[in-house]
Amino acid sequence: MESQRLIKELLISGEIFILFLTGIVAGFLSGFLGIGGGIVTVPVILYFLEGRVPDENLFLAASTISLAVIIFSAANASLKHIKHKNFYKKAIMPIALGSIIGPIPGNYICYIISDQARIIFFAVVIFVLAVKILWFRNQDESIKANFNFWLMFIAGMVMGMISSMTGLGGGAVLVPMLTVFLHFDIKKAIGISTIVMIFTATSGIIGRAFTGISDYLSWDVFLPFFLAITIGSLFSARLGASFNIKSKSKNIKVFAATLYFIVAFKMIYKVL
Repeated sequence: MESQRLIKELLISGEIFILFLTGIVAGFLSGFLGIGGGIVTVPVILYFLEGRVPDENLFLAASTISLAVIIFSAANASLKHIKHKNFYKKAIMPIALGSIIGPIPGNYICYIISDQARIIFFAVVIFVLAVKILWFRNQDESIKANFNFWLMFIAGMVMGMISSMTGLGGGAVLVPMLTVFLHFDIKKAIGISTIVMIFTATSGIIGRAFTGISDYLSWDVFLPFFLAITIGSLFSARLGASFNIKSKSKNIKVFAATLYFIVAFKMIYKVL
């Protein structure tokens, strides 16, 4: 099989170990910040897919593999968040519903606008939200969380669209939206994001299947990359969730905003 040949090739070159380590980092970030780890996996997959996938389909292929990985890393981290009740129960359903619907327009947008336009748009959104998180890091904790059904639904829908367009879990947008606009505690927002990402990524993969995933990514290429990164993520996702639960909200905000800034600048630099 072609996939077996590729696995041997990755083993000999040492690339499979880099993919495994990438999975470990991505899994930790999934549990700790509720961002799915796509900000780490997509750039690495892009690098190693060059020459194995046509250039015009490179980003779509990398983001598809990332979405598949997120399903398992998010599910693993979610077990820890659920065990410690690190989420708002009433927020799960509206956000999950929105996140399932969001990938429908998001997948079609992928075929309408260029990779460059999508990346720039996402980077700008992340940058603005990171600024807001830092600005409100000392926010009065007495302010009650807003559980308006439609606002939570819209937040989930935006998460789903961003996820399907970029291959990221969407948590990098959802967590700051919930924290800044709905006044959710950031730790519980991360728990919600991690749980909802399971639905978001699954919906995104199904959407990609309907829009012709096999046209740009063969099973023989998908499987080795998916397995190496997913196995790595399973080792660290719950650890990341444990760090989240034990950390102070203010420290998480600073760490998250800093990471968002780095990602935003890196993405803009890549396309300019």
